[in-house]
Amino acid sequence: MKKIDIITYGCKLNQSESAFIGEKLEKLDFEVSFDKNDENSDYILINSCTVTSEAERKIKQYIRKIKRKDINKKVIVVGCTAHTNIEGLKDAGADLILGNFEKKYIEEYIDKNGIYVDKDYWKNNKDKVFIPNKPYNSYSRFFLPIEEGCLEFCTYCRIIFARGNKIRSSSKESIFSKVDNIINSGIKEIVLTGINLTYFGYGTDYDLKKLIFDLDNKYKYKDIRFRISSLYPDFIDKDIINLINNSSVFEKHIHLSLQHVSNNILINMGRKYSEKYLYDLFNMIFYINSIFSISADIIIGFPGESDKDFNKLINFVNTYPFSRIHAFRYSNRPNTKASRMKEQIPGNIKKERMSEFQKYIEKSTNHYLNKLLNKKVEVLVEKNDNNKSYGYDEFYIYHEISQNLEKDNFYDVIINNINKDGVISNVL
Repeated sequence: MKKIDIITYGCKLNQSESAFIGEKLEKLDFEVSFDKNDENSDYILINSCTVTSEAERKIKQYIRKIKRKDINKKVIVVGCTAHTNIEGLKDAGADLILGNFEKKYIEEYIDKNGIYVDKDYWKNNKDKVFIPNKPYNSYSRFFLPIEEGCLEFCTYCRIIFARGNKIRSSSKESIFSKVDNIINSGIKEIVLTGINLTYFGYGTDYDLKKLIFDLDNKYKYKDIRFRISSLYPDFIDKDIINLINNSSVFEKHIHLSLQHVSNNILINMGRKYSEKYLYDLFNMIFYINSIFSISADIIIGFPGESDKDFNKLINFVNTYPFSRIHAFRYSNRPNTKASRMKEQIPGNIKKERMSEFQKYIEKSTNHYLNKLLNKKVEVLVEKNDNNKSYGYDEFYIYHEISQNLEKDNFYDVIINNINKDGVISNVL
C-alpha cells in the first residue's frame, strides 16, 4: 500500500477539499495521513494557498526541502498557487501540478507528472462544490463547504484568479442531507465555509440568510453547534445578529473580513462599506449582547495608509473588544490593482506598525476575555491531556478545563481566569 501525506495551507475550504481528496485516494488503496510531514510517505500532496507571498514562499521552501532529502519522492501541488505561480512551483521541484478543478478528480492524475491547470475552469459549468464524508484530519468539527467563487474584486486579492468570479453553491437539499449525516455520525460542530459565504445562493431565490434561519429552525433541538467561518461586514444586519445571539445551535460569534476601518483605505481596497457603517454595526451588535464575540482579519500597511489611517485602526480596536484579531502586513500580489498603486508602504514601516498594533490587539482581546470572567458557558471538549480537557465555547473562546472530561461532548463550565490561549475554567 502506497503512503501519501496531505499537507494543507490556507483556508478552511482547503481543509475540506483535502479531506475530500484523501477519501478519493483511500478508495485507490492509499494510506492517507494529514499534516504529518512523514518522511516515509511515497507521495507528498500540498494543497496550496496564494493569499500572501509568504504562503507561497513557504510552499516552495517546503518542496525544496522534500526534494533535498529524497529526490525521488513524488511531490504533488494542487490548488490556488497552481493558478498564480506555476513556474515557481515547477522550479521548486513539483512533479505534478493540479488546479482547483483538477484536484477534485485526483484519481485521474495521481499516476501522472506534469502540469494540468484549467485557469478558466469556473466558466465551464462543470465545477461544483464537493463535500467530504469525514472531518479533516479526524477533527472534532466538520468544515462544510457550501460556496465557491467571489464577485468582490478587492484590489489586493488574487484569490479570484484561482477560484473564479462565478458563484457555485451547494443545493439546500445537499446541505441538509449532509448535516443530517454529520449529526448522525456523532460530530457536534459544523463550520459553514466557502470563498465568500455572503454570495451563497447568488442567482437563486435562496441565500445565506435564509439558510441560517432554516438551520436554526430545523436543528434547534439537536445536540449540534454551527459556526460561520467568515462574513463581509456589509452582509450583517440586526435580524442575523438577533437570530445568532438567541439561537441554541449557532455560536454567538462572527468572524468578519474587516481588513480596515479608514474610509480612505476601504475605498482603495474596493470595499463597499464605510467607517461610519462599521461603528454603527459594532454598536448594534454590542447593544444586543455586550459579550457577543467578534473576530476579524485586518491588513496593516496597505498602499496609501497614512499615520492618520493607522490611528483610526488603533482607535477602533481600542473602542471595541475583539475576541481575536488576525492582523497581517499587506502583501503585494502580482497582477492586482493594489500592486500598481502609488504610495506603497516601505517594509520597515509595515513591520513597525504591525509590532505596535499587536499591543492593541492584545489589549482588546484581554478586554473581551475579562468580560467573560465568572460567566457560565458551554464547551465542546476536543482533546484531553495530563488530566485536563480543552475545547471551544459558544463564543469561540478556547478553554483549558481542570478536569478530564469525555471528548466530543458539551459541558457547562464557569470561566475562572485568562491564559495565553484563552481562558481557564471548571466544569459545573
